[in-house]
Amino acid sequence: MSRFEVRAPHGGLRTLSAPLLLSVLLSACGGSSTPAPAPTELRISEVATNYFKDGVAWFEVYNPTAEAIALSDYTLRSGWIDPVTGKGQNTPMSFELPAASVPAKGYLVVAAGVYDQLANNLQMVYVRKDATVPFWNASGSVELLKNGQTADFVRFGDSPATPTTTGHWNGAAVPALPSGPDEHGKSIVRLAANGVADTNSAADWTLVNFSTPAGPNDIAAGVVDSDHDGVPDSAKTAGHTYGGLDLYAMGARPGRRDLFIEIDHMDGPDPALTPRREALEKMVAAFDRQGIALHLDTGPLYGASFDPQNFNLGGGNAVPFAKCTELFLSSVDRTDDCLSLYTYKSVNFDVRRKLVFHYALFASSRNADGSAGSSGVAKVFGNDLIISLGNYNFTPDTPAGLNWMINVQAGTLMHEFGHNLGLQHGGEDDINNKPNYYSVMNYLHQWFGLSRTPDTINAAERYYMERGWKGRTAPCTIIENSPCGDDFYMDYSDGSSAPLDENQLSEAANIGRGAVDGAYADWDDNGALTPGLLSIDLNRDGEKTVLTDHNDWANLKLPFARTFYGSISGRPLARQMPQFDPMSERAGQIVSEAPLPEALRAELLKAAAR
Repeated sequence: MSRFEVRAPHGGLRTLSAPLLLSVLLSACGGSSTPAPAPTELRISEVATNYFKDGVAWFEVYNPTAEAIALSDYTLRSGWIDPVTGKGQNTPMSFELPAASVPAKGYLVVAAGVYDQLANNLQMVYVRKDATVPFWNASGSVELLKNGQTADFVRFGDSPATPTTTGHWNGAAVPALPSGPDEHGKSIVRLAANGVADTNSAADWTLVNFSTPAGPNDIAAGVVDSDHDGVPDSAKTAGHTYGGLDLYAMGARPGRRDLFIEIDHMDGPDPALTPRREALEKMVAAFDRQGIALHLDTGPLYGASFDPQNFNLGGGNAVPFAKCTELFLSSVDRTDDCLSLYTYKSVNFDVRRKLVFHYALFASSRNADGSAGSSGVAKVFGNDLIISLGNYNFTPDTPAGLNWMINVQAGTLMHEFGHNLGLQHGGEDDINNKPNYYSVMNYLHQWFGLSRTPDTINAAERYYMERGWKGRTAPCTIIENSPCGDDFYMDYSDGSSAPLDENQLSEAANIGRGAVDGAYADWDDNGALTPGLLSIDLNRDGEKTVLTDHNDWANLKLPFARTFYGSISGRPLARQMPQFDPMSERAGQIVSEAPLPEALRAELLKAAAR
C-alpha cells in the first residue's frame, strides 16, 4: 500500500496510508469519505409548460433506486382547476395517485385527468379529484408526499408555496415557465447529464425547448430545431437521443426535414385494414421528391426486427378489430358504440413519441354498423388520423383490383396526413373540388390521383369523371395514371395553377397549368373548345367565385408540438392554426371525410374486378 509523509501541526513528520490521507484531506475541505446515502424516494424530474384550462398539465417522476417503487405510496400536491368552469387556484390541493409502478432507474408521467378516453398505461397515468385536476401555468408548485412528509418539491415563477416538510427547498423559485397559447413542448427538467440532481434548489432545474416525457431528460438547454421539422438538432446526430429515442438510427439526419408516423392496423379478414407496402412506398416517394424524409413505422409487418428499410422502427402494432372507430377524447362525444382512437393509442403508442411522431390507425369503419362510409378523419395541425376503408369490397385478387386498393390506401393516407400538416380540402381554405387545386387534398384527386401532364387534354379528366361526363365512369381504363394501374401519381400542390374565375372562364386556359396544342378544359361539356368566356359554378358549391390553387409544400406545418401557428416553423402560414398540445391530444379542428359516392364506387369495383 502506498504511504505518504505529511507535516504534523507541531512541525514533525507523520506517515499516512493513502486511504487515511484521503480522509484527512476530505475532512480539511469539509467533506467526508463516507459515501452519500443511496436515494430511496421518487424525484420530480420534469414539469411541463401549460396554459389552457382544458390542457393536460403533466410532470414526470424518476426512480433513482435499484427497485421498482409504487406510485400509490405517494400523494401529489399542486395547483388545481375545474376544466369545465375554469375555476382554480395555484394554492396546492392534494391528489391521490393511482396504482402504478415506477421501474428502477425509470420514469413515469403523471398528468391531469381531463379526458376520460386517455387511459393509464405503463408510462403515463392520469389524476383527478371529483371535478378538479392538477394545474399550473407560468407559476406554481409540484410536491410529492409520502406518509405525510415531503419526498420532493419544486416551485417556479412567483409561487409562494413551501414544502410540507421544512428543508426540502432552499432559496429562490425556478424562473417562471414560458406559459402561453403558443408555448408547447417546453419544460423545466433535472437533466440526465447532471444525474437528475437533487439539492432542493432552483440550481437543479433547467429550462429546455424540447420536453422529454417518460424518458431521460437528454436534451440540453438552448438546443434548437434548425430544420423546422419538430426534431431537435442534437437528436439527429449519431450517439444522441431524444427522450431515449434513437431517431438517428431511425433515419433522421441534420440539414434535412424528417417526419415520423407510427401506423397501427386492425386485425381482420378485410385486406383494406392492412397497409400495403406499395402504398407506403408511394407516400415516401412523394415526400422524397421535396427533400423531406418520411419515416413510417408499421412494426413487424414487413420486417421482423428493427429495420427502417422495412418500415420497422420498433413501434407499429396489429390491434384488435372494432367495427367502428372514432376520434373523440371524452365519452360525452362518443358516436353510438364506436371505440375511441385513444383506446388503441393509450395502449400501443410509446409516450416518448408523443412530441415527434404522428399516430395513424388503419381501422375498419366510422359507421356504427361497420358499413363502408367515410374514408377517414384527422386533426388539422395535429398528430392523429384514422384511415377507415373497411367493407369497401376491394378485389385484390385481380391486378387492377390490387392496384386500386393500394392506390386508395396511399391517396387516403397522404390526404389525412396532409390535414395533420395543416392543409384543408382547398389548401388554405376548405373549398373542395377546385379543378385548379392540383393536390391529393382535393376530393377530385384523393381517390383517383393526378395526371402527370396537367397541361394536356388529360388535365380535367378527374373533373369529368366526378361529373359523369364523356364516358369517364370507368376510370380504370379511361383516365391517365389510372388508380387501377401501377403508374398512379399523387402529390400535394406546388401552387402553380392560375386562378379560375367562375364568372369569366376560358376553356383555352385549361385548368390553369398551361395548355399544349389542342388542349382545353371542356367546362360546358359540348365536346368542343368554346370561344369567349363562360360563367359556370365549377365546383358546385352554390357560388361563383375565383378559385385559387395553393402552394401546399411551402406551407406544411411540420413541428406540431412547437407552437400552434407558423412562427417557429420557419415560414409564416397563410392562416392561423388552431391550438394543439400533443400531450393533451386536444385539437382545435377535426376534419371528417365524405364517403366515395356509391355510383362511382360501384363502377370502380366492376372495372377492378375485370
